[in-house]
Amino acid sequence: MNTIITDAIKNFYFVGQPIRHLKNEQIIEFELLLRNNIVSGFPKDEYAWMTKSETIHAKFLKHIVQEVNRILVDNPEIHFSLNLDQQEIEYETTFEIMKNISQENRSRLILEITEIPTLRRYGQYGETINVLAFKRLKKLGYRLALDDLTTGNNSLGNLEITIQYLDRLKISYRHLEKMMTPDEIVLQIHLLQSIVGRHDMDLVVEGVETESVSDNLQTLGVSLQQRFLFKTNACPTDCKKHVERNKRDQNDDHFRIF
Repeated sequence: MNTIITDAIKNFYFVGQPIRHLKNEQIIEFELLLRNNIVSGFPKDEYAWMTKSETIHAKFLKHIVQEVNRILVDNPEIHFSLNLDQQEIEYETTFEIMKNISQENRSRLILEITEIPTLRRYGQYGETINVLAFKRLKKLGYRLALDDLTTGNNSLGNLEITIQYLDRLKISYRHLEKMMTPDEIVLQIHLLQSIVGRHDMDLVVEGVETESVSDNLQTLGVSLQQRFLFKTNACPTDCKKHVERNKRDQNDDHFRIF
């Protein structure tokens, strides 16, 4: 079993999707997105297997943190964000492993807590989200974001009880489009801008697919935007240095291979 897990872990790697700071283009930031050489896109089933138990997850996260450390060291001028599911922050080993990133590099890494709810709790708490885990990650010196606000377990109610530990909110424009009229989207953006303004946070809007959407968001004061509209240099140095498993990503200028 250990050999199977080790071999599976070696298949994972990261690509980065740019988060554009339109008010300050000198700030370069990427969200690190998990990939592997078995499937295209996010390896949902493989990731689920890696997070189903604390023992397997600890092996997986050690590899992830080693990769993130390498990326941070190799790219000292770039900021990054990394997803953690709510199941992952149930595990005690997660907090120990996250200490392996230096304090200096933690300042360039935002941990995005995704909307996927826990399948199994390892501690006792009355809330619908593990507030103590947010507090502990914040105490370690990490900046925290609540990903995909208003979906899954990242409700406005859970925002209220975790907001003191947050530095960023993220919301999907495509999600808003499915539920709201254009006028309602404007009201929602104004609401979120008011919340982040009062609590000294950032607001990132994902799912920006057209220039007109980007321009409208800028008019509303949203200068942090993410998605396929924004292209990047897939291989900032030499694609030959990347192993064969990354080959399919080398011609996709929406991502950067790390």
